[in-house]
Amino acid sequence: MTRSTARRAMIEAAEYLVAEHGMAALTFKDVQVRAGQLNKSAAKYHFGSREGLIKAVLEERMAPVDARRRLILDELLADSERPTLRQLVETHIHPLAEHTLLRTDSRYARFLVQALFDPKLAEIIWKQVEAESFRQVTDMIVATIPAPAGLARLRADQILTHVIVTLATWEAKPRSRSQSRVLVLDLVETSLGIARADVSPSITSFFGASQ
Repeated sequence: MTRSTARRAMIEAAEYLVAEHGMAALTFKDVQVRAGQLNKSAAKYHFGSREGLIKAVLEERMAPVDARRRLILDELLADSERPTLRQLVETHIHPLAEHTLLRTDSRYARFLVQALFDPKLAEIIWKQVEAESFRQVTDMIVATIPAPAGLARLRADQILTHVIVTLATWEAKPRSRSQSRVLVLDLVETSLGIARADVSPSITSFFGASQ
């Protein structure tokens, strides 16, 4: 087994363990056993620490998601300087859905939701998830949401949480490809619902005063 093959095997093992058994199951020993590594120092050598291993999983999975989002965003901006909120939400959701719900045997959404809600790892997760294309699309969504800026930012964060949890919920369930596509369509609609929800005067007053 080459070094690159061993590294990839351990990344896949880490993703599996977290997705199926939770963050507490992620140990170098269990990763090495599942990856078929006889060298007891293999994980330490490749990743340095548990946090380094988590970063490696995120980098491995988010790179194609970011590339796909960048392609969609560039095409969108080539057609219009001011994309609609729906177009931006679709650009936000579709790349991640394509690499989780629409990919055979994916465990990444379940890995992500486990890691996202681990207090010790939340900051690491957010830094890795927020790739350049993600930040740009998020900022454009915030600017397009019809609400005070602080509330718009909060709703953008709520959309991300909603998307990750929903994808993780359905990722493990048996479904046809057509069912998956319908789920993604509904995910766009419910995310738009979050973005466009009515804003009461008291909420407007609170966020207006905090600007």
